[in-house]
Amino acid sequence: MDTSEHCKEVYAYFGLAMYRAQCVEQSIVQLLIFFDFFKENVPKFRTSEEWEKDFDKFDKVLSKKTMGSLLGLVKDLGMLDNDIENILSLALQKRNWLAHEYFVDHALDFINEAGRNKMLKELECTIEIFNLVEDTLQPISSSAALKYGLTDEALEEIKREMYKSVESDFNANN
Repeated sequence: MDTSEHCKEVYAYFGLAMYRAQCVEQSIVQLLIFFDFFKENVPKFRTSEEWEKDFDKFDKVLSKKTMGSLLGLVKDLGMLDNDIENILSLALQKRNWLAHEYFVDHALDFINEAGRNKMLKELECTIEIFNLVEDTLQPISSSAALKYGLTDEALEEIKREMYKSVESDFNANN
């Protein structure tokens, strides 16, 4: 493999690792939605308009928080066991390292093939950590979704509606 392609591969794996970190972050947001927002707001539900307004406000507040802050909010809910909290802390550490230090830490590795191979292996391991976290959090979110009536069928219908709106935007641009 030539050097240029090898560098591109490192960038691609780094991009995938950051993407998976963002997926973990969104899984944390989902937990907060189900175990904080829903828990608080479902009992006092009055109108869809009010629900949407409150949800958008909650989501806007969460979207401004760092992953570490989101993790702190989930921990404050006291709903996760120590093992899950520990793996979430590891995911946060890995995410922050990727975002703030990864290429600085690997400046010398990046300029040679053996170093880039080392980086690729390390990124693969990091991606596996994020995948493990997702696999751990998904059943928790799914269970909570079912509790609130969000069955697989209901979620599929929501997805279809979302795709339909995006599809019309996509078709308008082509």
